[in-house]
Amino acid sequence: MAVFRNWTERPLPPLDFSTYKQLLLNQELKNVIDKLAQFVARNGPEFEKMTMDKQKDNPKFSFLFGGEFFSYYKCKLALEQQQPKDVVDLPPPALQMVVPPQIPPPAAQPIEELIQQSQWNLQQQEQHLHTLRQEQMSAAIALAMEQQNQKLLVETQLDITELDNLLQPIIDTCTKDAISAGKNWMFNNAKTPQHCELMASHLCNRITADSAHFELRLHLIYLTNDVLHHCQRKQQKDLLAALQKVVVPIYCTSFLAVEEEKQQKITRLLQLWEKNGYFDEETIQQLQNPALGLGQYQASLITEYAAVVQPIQLAFQQQIQTLKSQHEEFVSSLKQQPPPSAVGHLAAPAESEKPPPMTPHDARLQWPLATRAPAPAPGPG
Repeated sequence: MAVFRNWTERPLPPLDFSTYKQLLLNQELKNVIDKLAQFVARNGPEFEKMTMDKQKDNPKFSFLFGGEFFSYYKCKLALEQQQPKDVVDLPPPALQMVVPPQIPPPAAQPIEELIQQSQWNLQQQEQHLHTLRQEQMSAAIALAMEQQNQKLLVETQLDITELDNLLQPIIDTCTKDAISAGKNWMFNNAKTPQHCELMASHLCNRITADSAHFELRLHLIYLTNDVLHHCQRKQQKDLLAALQKVVVPIYCTSFLAVEEEKQQKITRLLQLWEKNGYFDEETIQQLQNPALGLGQYQASLITEYAAVVQPIQLAFQQQIQTLKSQHEEFVSSLKQQPPPSAVGHLAAPAESEKPPPMTPHDARLQWPLATRAPAPAPGPG
């Protein structure tokens, strides 16, 4: 059931009559204050702070920093924050008021600045939401991939610790014997496609980890190169397919993280892979353009793990649409503001009073002397 609240329960802004009269005469400023209070109540104090930072030199928003209209703004903001959604406002009772003399309203000021400010705020919030969305999507995909690896560990019963123990000497010394030992272990355990997928995924995680230094990445890529060579020789298609699935993030991440001198060491391996035909043409093209290739790989992950990504995308799309609707509502309200009230026309001068009709007596009194009849001539004496 809706709650009806009488208008007299609302606290009035602590303004004296002269200040409040100025606010009533400046309807545009009052609309700005009212709308800003609504948006701050709806979007939180961050919206107010952004407006203060952006409009600190704009006299239209001086009420945010104190002054005669500051109390009205704070009171309006408090009302908006406390207003329940199911409140139905009752109109105030009719009051007998003494109408003050009409004063010409100030000239209407352009609203482009307010629209630009709202657009800027919208862009900033959209950018922030896009960043948060990307972070949450990456975290969700990483979790899904980790869960997939845990599932493979259970299915294959592969002791991945043994592989780590063999990888460490490769990272430290990168000798032929160390690389050969790691390669042999991988071939001995490449029993099923699931075994191959788990080993390739673990190798990729070690190389692409944020904490991985260049020597670790380069030495494990040397191991990958040796494994690729023997996959082709021994026709180990499952392990080759598993490595092709992760070679783009392995190579591109390592390439993009270092300067040109170190990039050349990795590029020589790519030339060898292309010459020996380890990968298909699409994969080679991605490796030749690491930035584009890594982006395409990340896009493929979004498709592969759509089940965990789509709910995040939908939630953020709804938030962005809400912000856009608020912006459009604000702009529409500005454009639909009524023009300043017209000044009442001055009353037409009173019509001059006509003189009362003349009586015969008045006519005789006003008869011109030149038109009077001549006096009769005197008779004979």
